[in-house]
Amino acid sequence: MPKRVVMLLLVIVISLFVSGCWNRRELNELGIVIATAIDIGQNNQWVTSFQVVIPQSVSAQAGNGTAQAPVTVFSTEGKTLQDAFYNASNETPRSLFLAHNRVIVISEEVAKKGVRQIADFYLRHDESRETMDILLTKEKARKLLEVLTPIERIPGNAIDKVLKVGETNLSILRRVKLHEFISSLTNSTLGAVLPQVEITGDQKVQTSLDSLKETKVGAVIKLSGTGVFRRDRLAGWLNREESMGLAWISNRINNSVISFSCKADDNKPLSSFLVEKSSTKLTPNVTKGKLEMLVVIKAEGTLKETGCELNLKNPKTIEKLEEQIEAQIKKQVETTVVTAKKLKIDMLGFGDAFHKKYPDVWKEVSKNWERTFTEVGLSVEVKTEIRRTGMIDQSFPTFTK
Repeated sequence: MPKRVVMLLLVIVISLFVSGCWNRRELNELGIVIATAIDIGQNNQWVTSFQVVIPQSVSAQAGNGTAQAPVTVFSTEGKTLQDAFYNASNETPRSLFLAHNRVIVISEEVAKKGVRQIADFYLRHDESRETMDILLTKEKARKLLEVLTPIERIPGNAIDKVLKVGETNLSILRRVKLHEFISSLTNSTLGAVLPQVEITGDQKVQTSLDSLKETKVGAVIKLSGTGVFRRDRLAGWLNREESMGLAWISNRINNSVISFSCKADDNKPLSSFLVEKSSTKLTPNVTKGKLEMLVVIKAEGTLKETGCELNLKNPKTIEKLEEQIEAQIKKQVETTVVTAKKLKIDMLGFGDAFHKKYPDVWKEVSKNWERTFTEVGLSVEVKTEIRRTGMIDQSFPTFTK
């Protein structure tokens, strides 16, 4: 038999065993979920809310006069998350598709109850992605999905970009992916944290399409603080200043602005320092059985603004400004550590640092680390450098005289 005929028969036989797209689903049969909110309803049941894209509205060209919202939000309730998810079939003509889900919003009520079941559900679901952003809110989580944004057509994308811009430009709150959050939950010494978002303004006004015709935004979604977990339950909150201190300790400052006073005895911020480069080093020490942590921070950047009358050509003036910045950073770090000790939660990474440097000591102190953590001594050293003062080398009041 010719070789060519043999090859042809072989291809035909192999093709008989190749499966087709037996589980395919057409795009027009799917409801694309962009964001999900999780709340607690009546009888302590799970309430899941889905922000689903309306394709014909999103693809509509400008000027077509469409009056349809780009997304729709609906909620389902169930004894379990999977039960609530399947109950969605009673409310939507399309099957929910989670592969494009970008954000999970969890209410404070849910977080206090525990997030273990949420983590389990999303890890098991074959369509969900572990790279989704996960965040907290003190209000009903569904409300965040209903706020329409004039710049971003799809609200779920807007929330995701608020987190991205906040992390890049401010460094106060770090985006936390689902897999990162789950990993920190399994760490017995490191407390998990999640960014907090809130709605400011009249949320009901911003749910209407008419709000997008106005130049004034009725409500916005903004970053607020940080939620701290003990194991899988929310235990407390950090405000913006304390969140900033956590970012310093965790060596996660990329770009950030430090507002500080002209004089040490003045609490009125009149100057701004843009941090362009920074590094933080944690050095644990054990002295006569006492645990101590040395936090060394180095930061450099540009003086972006000042309302003080200063001679910026004088090196001593720059040194005094640097001292003011150092005092402000040190205060943020110390305030954060005090709050962490009150909560008895080490979200700072102190335990991991002692574990690496003193493994034998760690075997003993780790048995009751929540109590031992509150007794760790703290020393903070900050060194800042103002490398540039902008386009002018004098403060503006002096410059105009």
